[in-house]
Amino acid sequence: MVDAVRAMLLVCAVVGGGAALGLITRHAFSVAFWPANAILVGTMLRAPHLHRPAGWFGAGAGFVLADLLFGQSPALSGWFAAANVSGTFVAVLALRRLASRDLRLRRVHSVMRISVGLLPGSLVAALTGAVMVVVQFHGSPTQTVMTWTASEIANYLIFLPAMLTVQPPWRRERRVATAAAAKPLWPLLLLAVSCVLAVYFDGPGSIMFPMPALLLCAMTYSVSTAALVTMALGSGCMITIGLGMVDIGQDLSIPRMVVSIRIAVAFLALVPLTISSAMAVRDDLMAQLQQAADHDGLTGLLNRRAFEHRLHRRLEASANDGGLTLLWLDLDHFKSINDRHGHPAGDAVLRAVATAIEGCCREDDLCARLGGEEFALALVAPDAQAGALIAERLRSTIAALRIDGHGTAIRVTASIGAHHLDHWPVDPPALLRGLDEALYRAKHGGRNRIEWLDADLTRQAA
Repeated sequence: MVDAVRAMLLVCAVVGGGAALGLITRHAFSVAFWPANAILVGTMLRAPHLHRPAGWFGAGAGFVLADLLFGQSPALSGWFAAANVSGTFVAVLALRRLASRDLRLRRVHSVMRISVGLLPGSLVAALTGAVMVVVQFHGSPTQTVMTWTASEIANYLIFLPAMLTVQPPWRRERRVATAAAAKPLWPLLLLAVSCVLAVYFDGPGSIMFPMPALLLCAMTYSVSTAALVTMALGSGCMITIGLGMVDIGQDLSIPRMVVSIRIAVAFLALVPLTISSAMAVRDDLMAQLQQAADHDGLTGLLNRRAFEHRLHRRLEASANDGGLTLLWLDLDHFKSINDRHGHPAGDAVLRAVATAIEGCCREDDLCARLGGEEFALALVAPDAQAGALIAERLRSTIAALRIDGHGTAIRVTASIGAHHLDHWPVDPPALLRGLDEALYRAKHGGRNRIEWLDADLTRQAA
């Protein structure tokens, strides 16, 4: 009961706020700016627990309260609420059938699939509105269906993609935020200039002035950023045309002209969003290829090429925060594990060791499988003592592993060559040779132990 009341109040507040925003900015009947329906559909799709009778009752209450607050009669408030709730309910049912990747605009045809899913809801809302027009105003149902459907589609395409793709700040990963911050700003500046020119050189074609810059933004920024830019531009078009700031040279009292303008605004959003979605698919594929190229297929750790490339970049730097501890690791008697228990058991041992290695690494550390039973780590450590504690913890963790080998507990140990680096510049080949030598000294010294580079080798590596 408490959850139902909470859902009702939350949806009521969200929908009421969206409806109030549309009513405040509705300066012209012919070009309607109405974000409430897209906000409601996006909320129901992003928070499925609200898709329940109490949530939809709250939606209807939000529409009615907003209309009453702006002086609408109770009868008309009920009609408008019925049209909006029925249309959004059908739209939610249709869009819930799409894959989650489509709703996040991560497939090439996502925008088209969403557009098709919005059509039934838009028609249901338009038909309900047509009944209202006939009953209350004795108007034309045909004109109402045309203009209402076009308005629903335009408003959905302007606002819904942002509702579906934008993540709240507390849910964004740090690396995503950093990547977004690195994007250039000049496409946005070009878009702003094109919007000013559209207002200055008004006319039938002015609505398309921002399209080149908008396409450039779609190819430059993430899907969520492109959706926000498209939302700002589309709503700006609705408002400026409604206020008469942009004279498109058409008589907006003619229904077919209204439909034409709304469809133009819808396409203004549809094209760049489709391109942005296709770019996102390309980026995902490139990331998958890069992941496959840089990581070992069995353990998921970095492979030798990627590890050495990233390590060399760190070693060639003039400084490193707090120093770097390098660990070269080789499993003891691994061939006998394969011979005795079989290669599947050997693979299980490698995966278990990789998990133990990852447990010792933080976000800024590097860990890799160099090949066979050899692993390597580059760990940020403030001093040699901290590095020694990490190395010993890793050695003891591996020694404590018990891997199931068809009913037999397989034990494994590791020999480790180690060095703590706190001075730069460094000769990487010499340092890696020294680590290999330390590793073999650990092997020959009894295995399951750590061998640190001595002072002479340290100076040689440096």
